[in-house]
Amino acid sequence: MKGNHILIIDQDDVFISSVENYFKQLGIEVISFIDGVEGYRQIIETNPAMVMLDTVQNNLDGFQICKLVKIDQRFEKIPIVFVSSDDKREEVMKAKEAEADLFLRKPIILDQLAEELINLIMVNNPAEA
Repeated sequence: MKGNHILIIDQDDVFISSVENYFKQLGIEVISFIDGVEGYRQIIETNPAMVMLDTVQNNLDGFQICKLVKIDQRFEKIPIVFVSSDDKREEVMKAKEAEADLFLRKPIILDQLAEELINLIMVNNPAEA
């Protein structure tokens, strides 16, 4: 069964904390991990509604995680959003090649993040929006 939470895999404690607090106020559960392998395991175990991650992770980078999710038919429809301070063209292209759904630059205004995620959900699942 698909979870109704957002899973974040990121090493930026300030970003994680602000996103968790913001979405908690909206009634949306956020689960976070700083390690790529642990985050990927949680994707498999909890099947989140959405994954947000950074390009750089411990043990398994964001691009590898994205590719693993998108090649697995059980999880290929989970929206993957990169949120990174490294928005060089090469990084954005690597995210696109990994089949990420969206690439946003840090720092990000949380209202803007929520708007982008809602738009992404509407595109992927119009009946759920």
